[in-house]
Amino acid sequence: MNKNHVTTLSYLKVVVKPRFPKFLNKIAKIIMRHGFMPLIKILGIILRLGGPTKGIKRYPEIFIQLRDGIKLATDVYIPKKIFKHKEKAPTILVRLPYWKDSLSIIGYTFASYGFVTIMQDIRGTGHSEGFNFYLFTEREDGLDILEWISKQYWYNSKIGMVGGSYFGITQLALSWDNKYLTCISPAITSTLNLWKNIGGLQIHALTTSIYRMMVNIVSHKDVPDVDTLTTLMQERYLNPRYALFNEPVKLKKGLTLSQLKGKSISEVQNLLIAFYNVKNFNPSLRNHKLFFQFLNGFLITNGLIKDTRKMSGFLEMDASKFSQPAFMLAGWQDMFFEKQLEDFIEIKTHASGNAQKYSKLLIGSWAHGVAGHPESIFRNGGLVRFFTEFLNLNWQRYWLMDDKDSFPDIDKPSIKYWVMGKNTWRYTEEWPPNNIIYKKLFIHSSGKANSIKGDGLISTEEPINEDEDSYDFNPMDPVITKGGRNLGILKGAQPQRDAEKRKDVLIYSTEFLSKGFEITGPVKMILYTSTSVKDTDFMVKLVDVYPRGKAINILDAGIRARFREGEEKPSLIEPNKVYKYEIELGNTSNYFRRGHKIRVEITSSNFPRFDINSNLGGEGKTGDYIIAKQKIYHTKQYPSHLLVPHFKGREFINNHD
Repeated sequence: MNKNHVTTLSYLKVVVKPRFPKFLNKIAKIIMRHGFMPLIKILGIILRLGGPTKGIKRYPEIFIQLRDGIKLATDVYIPKKIFKHKEKAPTILVRLPYWKDSLSIIGYTFASYGFVTIMQDIRGTGHSEGFNFYLFTEREDGLDILEWISKQYWYNSKIGMVGGSYFGITQLALSWDNKYLTCISPAITSTLNLWKNIGGLQIHALTTSIYRMMVNIVSHKDVPDVDTLTTLMQERYLNPRYALFNEPVKLKKGLTLSQLKGKSISEVQNLLIAFYNVKNFNPSLRNHKLFFQFLNGFLITNGLIKDTRKMSGFLEMDASKFSQPAFMLAGWQDMFFEKQLEDFIEIKTHASGNAQKYSKLLIGSWAHGVAGHPESIFRNGGLVRFFTEFLNLNWQRYWLMDDKDSFPDIDKPSIKYWVMGKNTWRYTEEWPPNNIIYKKLFIHSSGKANSIKGDGLISTEEPINEDEDSYDFNPMDPVITKGGRNLGILKGAQPQRDAEKRKDVLIYSTEFLSKGFEITGPVKMILYTSTSVKDTDFMVKLVDVYPRGKAINILDAGIRARFREGEEKPSLIEPNKVYKYEIELGNTSNYFRRGHKIRVEITSSNFPRFDINSNLGGEGKTGDYIIAKQKIYHTKQYPSHLLVPHFKGREFINNHD
């Protein structure tokens, strides 16, 4: 690793996560098999699930054969009474890549509350056979498993699914045109392409983390003692040279996701095999070398171009055929959030029946599986609430057990969201809420807004004639990510003091607020800039500043100059010419309390969250870069401003939930 270009900030250091030693894992398995009930009782108290009442029978691991002959490792957890008398009962299906045995607590928990629970390693992971095609096979495989469940003695025509992230995706893969599923509850997940419509930037750390996760999963049939961390992975997290962007402007040719639309699994398989020039492919085996080649092309080198709105596995999804009500759990600081919100709106707009009427979206302050805001850790919007809603026992009881008292929110507005800063829940049927007014917050300075010591201001007054602000953007000295919608690196709202010390970060703040100001909905930055180069990046961050100076990130996003007119219309810019950029920061709900400040930070890098522009516009060699001289304008002709949705309406709040 080139030490000259590696960050040493402690919060960005990537470590190999040690897991429990093998002998402790064995002890844990014994406890789960023979002493699970006290643990589940404690869990029920903490998560307010009520007391479990059922003894459990866990079948020995079985292998279910799919239509193409591949066998998937499966565990069945069944209430003893159902097993003993061969009675009927509702089923919970959990299909996941994260080693089903490591999450057996889910199986025991649902079975203890009366559900037959199926835990399954998806194709090519855990103990299951086959080659993992990263999402492509989840629908066909899942439909086969639902068919298998329908033939079991306990089947009572009611099946639900639970889980988040990848095993939220396995639910959504079955969500349309499905006769078996009664309800689903996909958490922190989406059907949409995470790599599309993000201002043309590449989600560098997230891509690296997904790559790392999939390599880790496919390489080990059981939970490894430590997570995989190769030299390449570590370099991508820590070394800016591995994040330099300098692609030619002309869109490159290659195999695209859109070319795979409408193809069967076997046809997709054949196209991929031909594209990667693979000989003697056996789909029943785990070919690690081929999988790494496929994954590298899909995620790292973009050999397989992700050009579609939907992700692989969802290319044929038809929202009008969405088959069952869904409870979607989301977080303001989660990496999937914007796409998940889009998913939900699509369902509510195009689906029909119970799927349209009763689907729910719950938005907390969470990041991906962790607390997303420092004030929400121990509050009602904190992690206890997250895991309660993740299991979502009451939703399953309502739909699968006909317990109509178990889910009180069933007839309330479809979206329930946590207002950060006010620390309370609110309901709405529309998004964004109808009772908002968009306001322009203009940036100002005398040309010296650099760092926390600068003179940058925000107000509702339009600028007249002010000197522009400027800074140098050196790709080899990027602003380091601290918090945000990440995976594999620090997530959520975090202190921004390190970035605010830098001269290449422009800072604009309101005065201390004399009364609270709530932003709820989509936030946009209108930015007028020029640069000395033909292609570069601009980053914007919305920050909440506390009375004593602590500043935490609420939203961040950016734009690549060549993609200012959209990702399908790239074009270089003319150096030193002023351009207008519209940067979509995303959606949030944050109450800036009295005595706080609203702050905007502007720079040109956010590494490793995003890749780094070399500023060369496609010229030069790999690893080359130049320093760009950036200017930000705030005048009557070029009024750079933040466009915010100010919540002004009456509140439908539940403070005691």
